[in-house]
Amino acid sequence: MRKYLLAATAALGVASPAFADGPYVGIEGGVTLPRSTDLDIILNNTSATPTSSVTYSDGERLKYKTGWNADVLAGYKLGLFKLELQGGYQRAPVKSLTASSTLLGDVSAATGTAVTAANLPVGDRMGVTYLLANALLDSDLGGGWGGYIGGGAGRAWASYSGDKDNDWAFDGTAGIRYALTPNLDAGVKYQYLHTAKLNFNDAFAVNGVNYTSSARGNYDSHNVLASLIYNFNGRQSEAPAAAPPPPPPPPPAPAPATQTCPDGSVIEATAACPTPPPPPPPPAPAQRGERG
Repeated sequence: MRKYLLAATAALGVASPAFADGPYVGIEGGVTLPRSTDLDIILNNTSATPTSSVTYSDGERLKYKTGWNADVLAGYKLGLFKLELQGGYQRAPVKSLTASSTLLGDVSAATGTAVTAANLPVGDRMGVTYLLANALLDSDLGGGWGGYIGGGAGRAWASYSGDKDNDWAFDGTAGIRYALTPNLDAGVKYQYLHTAKLNFNDAFAVNGVNYTSSARGNYDSHNVLASLIYNFNGRQSEAPAAAPPPPPPPPPAPAPATQTCPDGSVIEATAACPTPPPPPPPPAPAQRGERG
């Protein structure tokens, strides 16, 4: 997974930005698939004198059904980077609760009856509200498509089995998007949400023996969300490519070599000079008269 994330980051880094710098807002909705939660359990037998307390590491395990998730976003884009505030809520029904054989055996011995996980308190759902600050690398992939990857940290408030607790939360996210208009994007996103350990208190009784319990564990979920994002500054228009400059004019033809003929005419060097006219005939000799 780390290699894939690095490769995606490198691919995004060489692409050009899709939107002008500026603010954006969005909404998201989809499904949440929580991972099973292993709970450290502290059981206090309040009917015993004095009250007894036993800690069971991974004493219980919660499994969930598929739930739903909804988010709102507000952020600011700066070049290839986005800083984003994300607020969301997810809820998943509880599928089952199982308990360790050690915990069930101790409660059975203390209450004098065979105890199963059905005798232990279990809530019907887990609800988590969270507020996260994310840093994302976001870029255009061409043809109206874009992608982003990043993560963040914040706070989560959870409710389970009639009790509430809150602690730090962290997320990693990656997604793709498509420009519907110059300002509006639709996309699909994957997000992994993880919280620090949350603590939930409860009370129950088995065969007249009273207990209080403390269940402590992390909450983790895989989330697939459809998103709709509005960018206030819109998509950057791509400047048309400049026309190539015209080719330079051909150099002038070189002047042909010339020669001057004996008659004073100038002709090309490769031409023959005109033949000079023949010399004029000599004058006729003068005739003398006859003597008488």
